[in-house]
Amino acid sequence: MKVHSAGLTDVGRRRDNNEDSFYNDDQVGLYIVADGMGGHRAGEVASSTVVSSVKDYMEAFHTSPVAKEASESNMSPAATAVCHSIELANRVVYQLSQDQGSYKGMGSTAAVAYFFGDTLITANVGDSRIYLIRENEIEQLTQDHTLLAEHMRKNPDWDPNTASIPMKHILVRAVGIHETVEADVYETQSLAGDLILMCSDGLTDMLSDEEIHQAVLEGGELGEVCERLVNMANDRGGLDNITALLLLIEKQEKGLLHKLFRSKL
Repeated sequence: MKVHSAGLTDVGRRRDNNEDSFYNDDQVGLYIVADGMGGHRAGEVASSTVVSSVKDYMEAFHTSPVAKEASESNMSPAATAVCHSIELANRVVYQLSQDQGSYKGMGSTAAVAYFFGDTLITANVGDSRIYLIRENEIEQLTQDHTLLAEHMRKNPDWDPNTASIPMKHILVRAVGIHETVEADVYETQSLAGDLILMCSDGLTDMLSDEEIHQAVLEGGELGEVCERLVNMANDRGGLDNITALLLLIEKQEKGLLHKLFRSKL
C-alpha cells in the first residue's frame, strides 16, 4: 500500500508570523501537524520542536520496530511508539520553556499519523484535527481537547451555539505546558482510496466539515486541494495560521478516485 501526500501552511490574513509546522514523509509513512502558542515567536519554536522530536523518534522506530518498542495496554508496538514520540516531544518543549525565559509558557498541539502496514495510527493533543474521507463520507478521527469540546462531551444535549468564543480556543491539553501529557491514540484499518486530511484550527475555525469535504471532493492534484482549502479559509478572513496536509492511499486500479486526485503517480 503506497501513500502520496502534499501539504501547505500559510500565515493567514491577521497574523505576523506562522506558528504552524508540518512534516510529511511518504517513505516512512509519517505525517505531523503542530500548531504552536507563545509570545516572542515561542510558538514557532514549540511547533517545530514537536515536529523534530516526533520525527526523530518515529524514524528510529521505523528502522527497527521490534527492538525499539514493547506494546502497552491494548496498543500495538507501533501505536505505543507514536504515543512515546509525543511524550518525548512534551518533555523537550517543557524543558525548553523552563530553561529559557522567553519561551516560558509555550506549547503546541500535535496531530500525528503513521502507517504501519495496512494500519493507520493517529494520535493527537490539542485541536489540530485528522479526518478520514472514505466513500463520500468524512469522519473526524481525533477529538478536540478544548474547553468547548470537553463541555460538550460531558453535556451532550447542550447547544454549542450558546458557547462563548474563548471556550472554542482554550486548550485543556497541549504539548509542553506540563511535565507530562496524554495523547489520544487510535488504530484504524486503512483502505486503498482513503483520503486523510490533517489540519490546524486555522482551517476548521473558518470552514465547516461539510465545506471541507466538498472542497476535497472537487479533486485535482493533492497540492492543489491543499491550496484550495487554504484559500477558502483566507477568503473567510484568515484569522489564524492555516495548515492543510492531505494523504491519498493509492488504488491499484486507476478508477474515479485516481482521476479526481491526480498525484503524478
